[in-house]
Amino acid sequence: MRRKVFTFFITLAIWIVFSGRITDDVIFVGLIASFITTWLYSDLLFRSTNRRKNWAFYFKKFFYIILFIPVFFYEAFISALKVSKHVFEKKPSFSPGIVKVKTTLCNVTALTILANLITLTPGTLTVDFDMRERAFFIHWIDVTTAKEAEMRKQIIERFEGWLEVIFQ
Repeated sequence: MRRKVFTFFITLAIWIVFSGRITDDVIFVGLIASFITTWLYSDLLFRSTNRRKNWAFYFKKFFYIILFIPVFFYEAFISALKVSKHVFEKKPSFSPGIVKVKTTLCNVTALTILANLITLTPGTLTVDFDMRERAFFIHWIDVTTAKEAEMRKQIIERFEGWLEVIFQ
């Protein structure tokens, strides 16, 4: 019960902060939204785990996440430059296609984040994921190779190593 009350007040506080003002209508709608959110999702927020980790374990994960953010922005910037180059060409030289790229990640959260990172990177879009083969189907704006190892290196390897460390 304490978890539900905690979830209710946290979601209400977030609602008020993001609304930017405190008025009767904001409080009223916030109370309703917080109640519904608490009722539907509080059990998902507080799942019990059998393993307890020390603070250094979580600090290390947080440190790697902070280090990974500039890596993602760098990769997104470089990809945006490559896509921009194609936009300004008189004769388009790109060859779009859907490629299948296997991953070594096993954690579902890491796979989801990897799919989102691929989609957020200009020039690539995650279309599907095959759980049996652990392979992404990715629409790539400029397919430069047919070799799976080279595709893997160009598309997902730069993110995969970081996600393995963060979600081990």
